[in-house]
Amino acid sequence: MKIALISTVYNEGEDVFAWAESLRAQTRQPDEFVIVDGGSTDGTPERLKQAFSHGDFPTPRIIVERCNIARGRNLAIQNTTAEIIASTDAGSYPEPAWLDELTKPLLNDPAIDVVGGNTRLMATNDFQRLAISLEAPPSSEEGFYPSSRNIALRRAAWASVGGYPEWLTLAGEDALYNYELHAAGNRVACNPCAIVRWPYRPTPEAFYKLYYRNGYGAAEAKLFRQYFFRRLLITIFPPLLLLSRRRSKHFKHRYRTNAASALGWLAGKIKGRRPPPGWKRVDGILLSPETQSRLAAKK
Repeated sequence: MKIALISTVYNEGEDVFAWAESLRAQTRQPDEFVIVDGGSTDGTPERLKQAFSHGDFPTPRIIVERCNIARGRNLAIQNTTAEIIASTDAGSYPEPAWLDELTKPLLNDPAIDVVGGNTRLMATNDFQRLAISLEAPPSSEEGFYPSSRNIALRRAAWASVGGYPEWLTLAGEDALYNYELHAAGNRVACNPCAIVRWPYRPTPEAFYKLYYRNGYGAAEAKLFRQYFFRRLLITIFPPLLLLSRRRSKHFKHRYRTNAASALGWLAGKIKGRRPPPGWKRVDGILLSPETQSRLAAKK
């Protein structure tokens, strides 16, 4: 059974060379490889060609289109023919057995539709180490709602929900997509041996920007309302942080993280895009027309 590898990139700079090294080290190679560049202005497409110009790893097809992440993922998948599609992003570094471990459950068990792996955060400076130390521990279900930097699925599963939700401005596509995959009845498995290392945002500015964008996307997707409402309350009334387990420890950083999330969420509620016609909330989750059809067929 053929395996396609897809990736999205944007202004990755010199990092693409280290990323290419991690892919060339894979113990299993894909049959197809498609990269979508979302409109880089730093010469990333040219660097990609250089990075994959030697070695025996499949030469990627590079598509350049100014687009958001969801559109980039869909476009990459549309330009493959394989039954199994694995996804990771530039800026993430898969371990050598990653592709083999990620696709193994799909190859061995026809009842499995989606597989998620294990993302390990990387730190090279004090700020990253601080931010990681304050992250909540992963839940037991995290691997079943995987990031698209570490996911493999059958083409039929991708099509069952109409692909990634391109109508979202930028972020939030992974979370909504995961909920839809589950709602459509796809069987999702986790293989913690499929490991991708991901450098955490290296500066406070980049870190808070990430949280702002995630909040904005969550508001558009109408997800995690209570979570972000709590963060908004903390932003308005900072002493609430003193009721937490960490109390005053790293108060400024924790407050700024809350505020970035809450303000992004508030901006998304006010200015964010609205779902396209045909999208409806079912049991509190926005679902595409394709997912709704799958639900109706199961009844």
